[in-house]
Amino acid sequence: MDARQVWQAALERVRRRVSPGAFTTWFGGTAGLELAGGRLVVAAPSAFAAEHLRQRFGEQARVAVSEAMGRSAEIAFVVRPAPAPPLDAGSPRPLTPGRRVARGSGGAQVAQQVAFAVEPRPAPIGGSRQRTARARLTAGTMQPPLVPLSPRSTPHPQASAPVPREQNAPAVEARTESHPEDAPADAHPRYDFATFVVGTANRLAYAAAQQVADAPGADYNPLLIYGGVGLGKTHLLHAIGHTAAQHGLAVAYVTAERFTNEIIEAIRLRTTEAFRARYRVVDVLLVDDIQFIAGKESTEEEFFHTFNTLHEANKQIVLTSDRVPRAMHHLHDRLRSRFEWGLIADIQPPDEEHRLAILRAKAAGLRIPIGEDALAVLARPECESIRALEGTLNRVLAHARMLGQPPNARLVEQALAPLAAERVDRQLECGEVLAAVARHFDLRMEALAGKSRERGVAWARQVAMYLLRQETPASLLRIGRELGGRDHTTVMHGCAKVSEELARNARAREDVAAVRALLRA
Repeated sequence: MDARQVWQAALERVRRRVSPGAFTTWFGGTAGLELAGGRLVVAAPSAFAAEHLRQRFGEQARVAVSEAMGRSAEIAFVVRPAPAPPLDAGSPRPLTPGRRVARGSGGAQVAQQVAFAVEPRPAPIGGSRQRTARARLTAGTMQPPLVPLSPRSTPHPQASAPVPREQNAPAVEARTESHPEDAPADAHPRYDFATFVVGTANRLAYAAAQQVADAPGADYNPLLIYGGVGLGKTHLLHAIGHTAAQHGLAVAYVTAERFTNEIIEAIRLRTTEAFRARYRVVDVLLVDDIQFIAGKESTEEEFFHTFNTLHEANKQIVLTSDRVPRAMHHLHDRLRSRFEWGLIADIQPPDEEHRLAILRAKAAGLRIPIGEDALAVLARPECESIRALEGTLNRVLAHARMLGQPPNARLVEQALAPLAAERVDRQLECGEVLAAVARHFDLRMEALAGKSRERGVAWARQVAMYLLRQETPASLLRIGRELGGRDHTTVMHGCAKVSEELARNARAREDVAAVRALLRA
């Protein structure tokens, strides 16, 4: 391929990684000029554009060119403006030297999997690249910066294109409004802090997420949020990304599965250098379901070095998982220790009060009038997932629409009665719970039923009492027999002790969550 073809192939990759406005503004007037070995020379329409491309998009463009060529490459931006085309009678007046034109700002230096694109303000030529200078243009905050054009520079693409008369007014208004088309598909618009319902089950994770979103890299680095399926981990992850992006930071969101697939593809195509560059130039890295990299040697190795690079540069790392690091049994110790380095925040299933608050918020968002009595009936049954809770609400609303009746308490009971009758949950056996507890605490099952009063054994035994009471239909007497013939009052004391520790001790919550993860594996 010649220089023009290589640059066109690279532009297709860049187009998918930056916002449409940034791509049009900064890459629209470029062209491939010369290709010598692994060095591509690209023409920019002005000295300002060339300098901005070097400073803000240089690494990203180099990665795109490397991918297009299939090997490591370098890129250089030079000034070689193309002659301006003749103007039609209906075209705007040509710009004279010294005129200033309002331009949208350029795209953030982000990678292929960046979920929250930010349009930063261009840095002055020769100036330093300060993170705080990158600010999103939002309604009522600031106007797009005025960018001086050199005498030979070409007009802004949007300024030079003829615009139908009936579109002029809306176009002017759009400059002061938000641009939803700039938000990549991975950024869920509803997953922000404003729509997250806080309760006792998730208060720690919520507060920690807000802290790292407001001051990335300062505290709690890394932050690991763990909990069961459908409890809001991904919601908090996206909320962090939205807030960090609003602060002008480059944010990358990726699932562990996609990260694994990408490193496999990079090894196959011999583009690992380009892969590394994509994830090591961001300010905030968000990885969902990190437990899935356990046991995958190449993925663990690559993530280990990516983690180190970002952490040493004080870049924020946020991970989610359905289990604590100690329960990731196939994970290398060096990664496990790093996951435990910052803060581990848990999310537990919501209690009845929390479930009621979630249902209120959901109903308000749907603008459905539903009484408190109906919501109370909906919130009463225990559930392990917020998704399941929202599903029951949707079922009730569907029944109300089909029957043409208001969603009252009686209709709720009617709509949910078939589900309650058909739900047949497999009851755990006492032996399964005891085996999981023994495995987590690295003890023999005989030790749980023995007479040892060592602190570690005693705590494991109390956790077993608590989980036998919570996860099985066994009575207090039966639990006592399973644990060496202990009195039912001893079992009650052990359950109460664990409940108290869960309310105030993060390590206790990790132990219980890890055993529950083993039971559901």
